Amino acid sequence: MKKKTTANGMRLEAMALEIPDFPEHPNRVPFSGVLTRLDAPSDRAPSGAAGHRVLLTRAAAERALPSLLGMAVDYAPGLRSHDVRRKIGIITRAEIIGDRLEVAGHLFGKDFPDVLSEMRAQRERLGMSYEVTGVRVTDTKAAVWVLERVVFTGAAILERSAAAYQATSLAATSGKHQQISMNFPKQGETMDEKITQTLDVLAQSSRALVAEFSGLRATLEELRAMQETMARMLEINPRSQSAPADLETRVDELGRASDVLRRQNEALRAQADRFAAQATRKTLPPQLLTLLAKSHVAVDAFGPNGQVDVVVLDKALEGLPVEQRIAVKSQLARAGALQ
Repeated sequence: MKKKTTANGMRLEAMALEIPDFPEHPNRVPFSGVLTRLDAPSDRAPSGAAGHRVLLTRAAAERALPSLLGMAVDYAPGLRSHDVRRKIGIITRAEIIGDRLEVAGHLFGKDFPDVLSEMRAQRERLGMSYEVTGVRVTDTKAAVWVLERVVFTGAAILERSAAAYQATSLAATSGKHQQISMNFPKQGETMDEKITQTLDVLAQSSRALVAEFSGLRATLEELRAMQETMARMLEINPRSQSAPADLETRVDELGRASDVLRRQNEALRAQADRFAAQATRKTLPPQLLTLLAKSHVAVDAFGPNGQVDVVVLDKALEGLPVEQRIAVKSQLARAGALQ
């Protein structure tokens, strides 16, 4: 556990699991959120509290923080309650900032695309709620139960209005801990996949044309060498007029064909560059484009191949926290927009 006191006196406690980075992993959709508020009564009574509102103390949360790591995130159809048998993600980081207990991790996007689509549609209304066991209450007769000991067993994503604490949120965006919103799959990804496939076909065609062009060039050079040899032979022996009459015609035809292939190759390369730039910009989430714009990385900073120079990016993002810079680079790497 890491403890830190900021300049304004705010205390932070944080823990995280070391998980190898794999930006292209289709089943790791990052999320973050405010799980609960500390030292404040809940807005409504949670399930299992016998109708009592509850208050989770900061001291209890600090002691229980390690129990959050590796626990599952679940959901219930309709997003109005908990369902511990519907595990859709895992918590890999837990952090106490002021009176907020924040968590982050991954949702299983490939396994639950329909659930993530529903959450994306209702993102502004969603919050979180914790699940605990081994609870010890200071006074069971009090109107508000003060929880002085808990063990976290997981968390649920649900509508804030259904959560015990309605000040929770998903994809927290406050202060320097601003996070890029959950990387839910977007409807445009199907079109982006088609563009990527088209680019692959164009690249293969371009490589084939280059190979054919190189072969024609070699053949043309051989024919020109033969023509020069025949010319020298005719100069030495004027009677040797038996050279193929159509040799020069054949050389000219091959020269014209070579020029046509060269122009086609250049046109395909230009078209592939345009497709690459368009595909890169379409695959970047709007939130990321907004963040890049705030960091003075305009869309025109992407080159003709749709990529931005890593030196330019590092300079533009140097004022952001390390976690956010890593998140931005991961998104750009997944989109193929990072040189």
